[in-house]
Amino acid sequence: MIVSDSKNNYDALIFKLLSPTSNDKISQMSGLDLQLLILLLDEYYIELRDSIGVDQSNTFGFELEVENARIDEIYNKILITDLNYEWTLCDDCTLDRGIELISSILRDNKESWNDLNKVCSVLREFSIIGENSGGHIHIGTQILGNNKDAWLNFIRMWSIYENIIFRFCYGEFLTARLSIIDYASPIANKLWRDYNRFKNSSRDLEFIISEISHRRYLAINFENVDGYIFSKKNTIEFRCPNGSLSPAIWQNNVNFFAKLLTYSSNPLFDDDTLEKRYRINKDKFYGLKWYDEIYLEQALELCDMIFDNNLDKIYFLRQYLKSFEVCKNPSKYPKAKPFVREKVMNIR
Repeated sequence: MIVSDSKNNYDALIFKLLSPTSNDKISQMSGLDLQLLILLLDEYYIELRDSIGVDQSNTFGFELEVENARIDEIYNKILITDLNYEWTLCDDCTLDRGIELISSILRDNKESWNDLNKVCSVLREFSIIGENSGGHIHIGTQILGNNKDAWLNFIRMWSIYENIIFRFCYGEFLTARLSIIDYASPIANKLWRDYNRFKNSSRDLEFIISEISHRRYLAINFENVDGYIFSKKNTIEFRCPNGSLSPAIWQNNVNFFAKLLTYSSNPLFDDDTLEKRYRINKDKFYGLKWYDEIYLEQALELCDMIFDNNLDKIYFLRQYLKSFEVCKNPSKYPKAKPFVREKVMNIR
C-alpha cells in the first residue's frame, strides 16, 4: 500500500502561473514573472508520479549503489517483497560495505515505479547513500534507433549542456560524489571533438558509435551499444547521477535522459539555439569544478527545448536549482534543502 502525506501538487500556486499541461517558453518569461516562478519553485516539492509520458516502446533500467549495507537483511527483505519485476543484488567492492541493486528491463508504468519505491524503502532501512554511491541509469537505444543525425544531435547537446546536466544529476546533493572523476568523469570536450569529426562525415553509424566509446568510466558509457543490432540489452548508460534513495529523483533523472534522447530525434531539432549557445560558451572553460554553479539562462533554454509540458519543466528546474544553493566545500558532500515529498511505502 502506498501512503502519501502530500496535498495534491496540482493545487500548488505555481500552476496558477504555469498550467502543468501547457508548454510555455519559460526562457522568454518577463523578469517579474520569472522572479515569481523562482519564488514559487522554492515552495514546490517534487514527488513520484505514476508515469512520466515516456513511450512504452522505450526501456530503461537502474543500478542503485549503497554503502554500509546490511546485506543479509536487504536480501531477505527483497525476497519477501512483492515486486513485479526481478531485481539482482551484487557486491560492490568500490564502496564501503557496498552493494548495488540492479533492475530488470523496465518501462514507464505504475508497476515499474512502485517496484522502485519498494526497493528504495528496503534500502533506506538497511543501508545509506555514501559519498561515493552512484545512481547509474540505462536507457534503451531504440529512442535514437539507426538515425545517425539523432546520435550526432545527442552528443552535440551533451557537449554544450553538460554543465547543466551534471548539476541536475547531483540530485539532492549540491556537488558530485567524491569518486565521480574515477568512475563517471565529464565527457563534454571529448564529445565535442567527436561531433566535429563526424558531422560532415560519410562514416556509418556503427563506426561513429565505436569511435565515441572512449572508455567505460565516463559520464556516458557507450560500450553496451552494438551498432545496428538494437537488442534488448543495447543501452546507453548514464553514469554521472549521484546515488539516491528517493524514487522521485530516480524518476526525474529517467525523464530527463529519455526526453533529451527523444528531442535529439526530433525533426524540429533547434540547430540555431545550439549554435548560439556554443558561441556564447566557447571561450569559457567548463569542467567539474564549475558544474556546481547555477547557469539559469542556459538551464531555462535547455528545458524549453527538450520538454513539451510545464510539469516536466518545473520538475527539472526544481532539481537543478535546489533553492539556488551552491556548494561551499565539495569535500563535505553537502545535501540541498529538501525538495522531494516521498510517498511512504509500508512493506510487510
